[in-house]
Amino acid sequence: MNDKLLKAPRLFTPADLNDGSPAVLSEPQAHYLKNVMRATVGDSVRLFNGRDGEWHGVIDTLDKKKAVLSLQNQIREQPESRRAVHLLFAPIKKARMEWLIEKSVELGVTDLHPVITHHTEVRDINHERTLAQIIEAAEQCERLDIPRLHELRPLKNVLGDWPKDISIMIGLERADAPILGDILPAQGPLAFLIGPEGGFSAEEKSWPDSLPILKPVSLGPDILRAETAACYVLVAASMMKR
Repeated sequence: MNDKLLKAPRLFTPADLNDGSPAVLSEPQAHYLKNVMRATVGDSVRLFNGRDGEWHGVIDTLDKKKAVLSLQNQIREQPESRRAVHLLFAPIKKARMEWLIEKSVELGVTDLHPVITHHTEVRDINHERTLAQIIEAAEQCERLDIPRLHELRPLKNVLGDWPKDISIMIGLERADAPILGDILPAQGPLAFLIGPEGGFSAEEKSWPDSLPILKPVSLGPDILRAETAACYVLVAASMMKR
């Protein structure tokens, strides 16, 4: 990929990408290209859909409501599916939540599970807006796939439906829990549960005693903020073989 194409706008589209088919972008994307990027007919755009790799497109039509691109060639092939990395987290305040989402996408999370715990303060999320943030982060960090955003649910319900063959490492401040980096498996899916701003309740801290899927781990001697804990576990996961 040459330097000029590398600097071209990069956008996600749910449409199929293949030779001979035009790519029709959404109205917000047309607005972005025309009014934010000041793009014009003939300019290059990079496109990906999470299935067909990344493609070089050239703008054929661009107005306030529509952008149509002709696909030139595939720039990058779609890689094999990455190792599944699940993050279960309680929603937090807006700015910190946006930071958590952005960094989680950059660090390779595949599934984001917002959950309501006993001490969760923010008990709702704007699903559509959060998904848009996920897509934007993937566009910026050169990912070729889009992490899945699951519906917000009570933690107890999520645990009740969780696959029995995927352990969830829960970050607990307890002296007898092993250090996370010492027990991460080299293969297979990973799942992490981080606490809310107020920490886990006494009842929630007891759940690993009766739920074999929950594996207590230590994230170090200091108390971490929720978004810092998310980065901690995802950096650890990114260091493992994918």
